[in-house]
Amino acid sequence: MPRARVKADPPPRQNWANQTIWTGDNLAVMRGMNSESVDLIYLDPPFNSNHDYAAPIGSKAAGAAFKDTWGLDDVNIAWHGEIAHDNPGLYALLSATRQVHGDSMMSYLIYMAIRLMEMRRILAPDGSIYLHCDPYASHYLKLLMDSIFGARRFRSEIVWRRYGGYKNTASRKFTAETDSLLYYTKADDFTFNQVFRPLGPSTLKEYKHIDDDGRRYAIPRGRMYRQGIIKRVYLDENPGVAIGSLWAEKELTMQGRDTERTGYPTQKPLALVRRIIAASSNPGGMVLDPFCGCATACIAAELEGREWVGIDIAPMAANLVKTRMRNELGLFYRGKHREDVPSRSDLGVLLRYNDERNKRYLYGEQGGYCNGCEHHFELRNLTVDHIVPQAHGGTDHISNLQLLCGACNSMKGTRSHEHLLACLTDKGWVKRKYAA
Repeated sequence: MPRARVKADPPPRQNWANQTIWTGDNLAVMRGMNSESVDLIYLDPPFNSNHDYAAPIGSKAAGAAFKDTWGLDDVNIAWHGEIAHDNPGLYALLSATRQVHGDSMMSYLIYMAIRLMEMRRILAPDGSIYLHCDPYASHYLKLLMDSIFGARRFRSEIVWRRYGGYKNTASRKFTAETDSLLYYTKADDFTFNQVFRPLGPSTLKEYKHIDDDGRRYAIPRGRMYRQGIIKRVYLDENPGVAIGSLWAEKELTMQGRDTERTGYPTQKPLALVRRIIAASSNPGGMVLDPFCGCATACIAAELEGREWVGIDIAPMAANLVKTRMRNELGLFYRGKHREDVPSRSDLGVLLRYNDERNKRYLYGEQGGYCNGCEHHFELRNLTVDHIVPQAHGGTDHISNLQLLCGACNSMKGTRSHEHLLACLTDKGWVKRKYAA
């Protein structure tokens, strides 16, 4: 009898374990994540606020600090080329920003754009992304999101009141007390669970009638009641008031003595992030915070019954998630702390990058020309190169491979292809309209 075929199991959607905290550059980590592997992304990145932040000595987050001042030296020159190659319209927007707002804003937006492009790739087809920002750069970031996710994918701009009470400060402007959350989806069919707030006292007073079963109800007013279409509205069938885009409830703020305070700069309340997670993901879904800081989104995801992964440049993040899991949830952290770059498992069986079959295929695709200096060579004078280096999340997939001559390969080294193009342009050997 012929042997029955055993169908191979598909590769796991995520190539990492639940409750993983990475410390390192989030761009490199995300480049190593499988495509469409995350259901919800919440990010609270630097705001380009021109401030430096540090947690106070003696707090749980002591030692945590970050700089939120930007210049052209803070961005990799290679990112210019990557954006120009993958999204020319976006690069035109960034160039215009430089004319309007100067180098600082353009640098910040380049830093954000290259990461948002990767976030779109790893977001599930029905996934959502919430970008937390303040008025200083929110209008520029919205244009960025429109370009990367599409203007049609914009769902809401949520205005969140940061403070629970009135702040009486003398100033020659109106006191800033709100942030914005730019909410986008990857497609038109997306996960959304309507969130409600409790009914107010005046509405509850209307439910003054009790039926034979002891259920409270109100008698509605208006045409539908007069026509006999609706006779009673029961309190236990009313979910509450649907929440809109203005989030100003006191319970969404942190007061001075809240136990969840860690002292981390720019910490956000658990209740705020829990609302986002409840609305735009389902139980068991995967939540990513690529700027996880003091791990509020990770703790919120755990409370809402979701899986989660966090990334932060500072090692302090890994310590804080362990401390908060123990102190706030009473749970022993069983997750993983990683500092490596993950390897994608969604690309199928790959040939070794320098396999002769890859080399011959690329030679035909490039017509025998070096993909750097654009000179023609025989096959034996070209070498296979990773466009995005493996050290930065690049794979052996054919889409990440190219042929370079020996000189260009040596000049590029372990840096990105766009860095090579920028160097060649500076030397006048090639002409690239997007050179920095």
